[in-house]
Parts: sequence; C-alpha cells; structure tokens
Amino acid sequence: MTVPHKTRGGATAVEMALVLPIVCLLVIGFIIGGMDLLRYQQVACLAREGARWASVRGADYGVDAGQSSPTQQQIVDQAIVPRTAAMDPTALSVRVQLIDKGNNTVQDWDASSKAVRSITATGEYVSNAIRVTVTYQITANALGDPLTLQGVCEMSMVN
Repeated sequence: MTVPHKTRGGATAVEMALVLPIVCLLVIGFIIGGMDLLRYQQVACLAREGARWASVRGADYGVDAGQSSPTQQQIVDQAIVPRTAAMDPTALSVRVQLIDKGNNTVQDWDASSKAVRSITATGEYVSNAIRVTVTYQITANALGDPLTLQGVCEMSMVN
C-alpha cells in the first residue's frame, strides 16, 4: 500500500517570501558596511603615508637635496592623492603639522621652520614629529547619513 505524498509547495513559497528579503538586506548591509570599513582603512593609510613622506623631508632634507622642504600642498599632491583609489579627492581634506618637541608647540607645516631636531630647555637634542590628519566625507554609507572619517598619524622626523 502506498501513502499519497503531500506537496508542500505553498508552505515553501511562504517561507521563502519571509526569509529572502531579510537575507538580502543582511547581504547588502554587509557589503555596504564593508565598503565603509574599507574607506576607513584607506583614510588611515593616507594619513600614515603622508606622515611618512613628510617625516623624511624636513629642513635637513632640503639642505641635503639642494631644494626647499615641501609645502603642505606638495605633500598632498605627491604622497596622498596618488593613493586615493576609488575615492573622491574633493571630499578629502588634509592638515599637516610640525610638533616641536623642544618647546612642546604645534605649528602648521607651512608656517614652521621644519627643523628635524630642536633643543629642550635642558639643552638636549630631541627629534621633532610630524602630524598628518586626513578627513574624508562619505555621503552614501550603510546608515544613509553623511559620515566623516578621520585618520591621524604622528611620526618622528628622520635625522
């Protein structure tokens, strides 16, 4: 004796109609969130690259290379913008500062003397540092609101 096989086609369609939109939203959310995370990592990398590039080009570099130290715009154009793959450079802002460890002051890069070392009040030589702050504005992200990403890197200047 054979038992008639009951089909569950209608129940499967209802289950799929309930589960599929949720799964699709999760997958799309993970993709968009991953893209935002990629942008955050990219901004942090841009700050590191800008600080690295500027840290070896202080006043001593200018003397050794027979040219002046780069301006903030040259740092942006030569070290940061070439690494902005798939980013909108117009949504990017960069600030470069020199940290004078001798007198514990922070100056804008273009306004400073860019000295690699300075002397403390006790007469010790200390290496100055460079701080690069990269800010990137994302208009379309997982949350739907504009998102501002910021990467800051501080690096000692190379003697």
